[in-house]
Amino acid sequence: RARARPTALAAMASPAKRARTDADEAALQARVKELEAERDMWRAKAEGSGVAFPATHWPAAKPSLAGQPSYPQYDRSKPAESFLAVCDMLIDEVCAELGPGYEMPEAEVGWVRRMLNYNVRGGKMNRGLMVIESGVHILEAKKMSTSNDTIVRLAILGWCIEWLQGWLLVADDFMDDSKTRRGQKCWYLHDDVQKIAINDAFFTEMLVYKVLKRHFSHLPYYAQLVDLMMETTFQTECGQLLDTLCLNLNLKDFTEQRWTLIVKYKTAF
Repeated sequence: RARARPTALAAMASPAKRARTDADEAALQARVKELEAERDMWRAKAEGSGVAFPATHWPAAKPSLAGQPSYPQYDRSKPAESFLAVCDMLIDEVCAELGPGYEMPEAEVGWVRRMLNYNVRGGKMNRGLMVIESGVHILEAKKMSTSNDTIVRLAILGWCIEWLQGWLLVADDFMDDSKTRRGQKCWYLHDDVQKIAINDAFFTEMLVYKVLKRHFSHLPYYAQLVDLMMETTFQTECGQLLDTLCLNLNLKDFTEQRWTLIVKYKTAF
């Protein structure tokens, strides 16, 4: 027997069934459009076009959305001065974004500038300066570019490490009831700071990732830098846990192994 054609079957269907069929088809078409849009989004990301970070691609007033900045000339014959100049540039960038990008009042912006200048700027800067020197030697050995932009980015990465160290010290001083840091009174001991220092420590930690995003998100190794900072922070927090829980231990628990683990995880990475 000859089979009925689809059009004939559709004509024989009840109005209710035809309505359900039409609704199913409309839903299917809508889903197809959603999948095509998602496909196009991932294709655009893979090709380097479109908005890579839609959750933070607003408001338009954010200075960090204005494209890559032009870097100042880095004078390697004056390592400390040049390195500090990059820190000042980063502090200016952070403070410039707090108002238009995050609606922070002038008083809060001034607080952040004061807090950063007090806690992260200066010191011996050995960690940060080593990033530049070791980075330049590695690049030169590989016959790769050591342009001014490259050296400034190395300095920025060095300051990310310094700021990471800085916020950890602010928190550590509070937990340990320390009195001085780098030859000056601990931040939390200022009358107008006290417990605010805890939020300042967290705030500085987050600024590390803001700096990384602004200056490295367009580069292929951005994810590795973020991963490195997060892993190093976690390793340090493991060391801090070993250290602070000594409060609950007896003398017999203070073993050489525990001391080694504290030293390793708080300072070695």
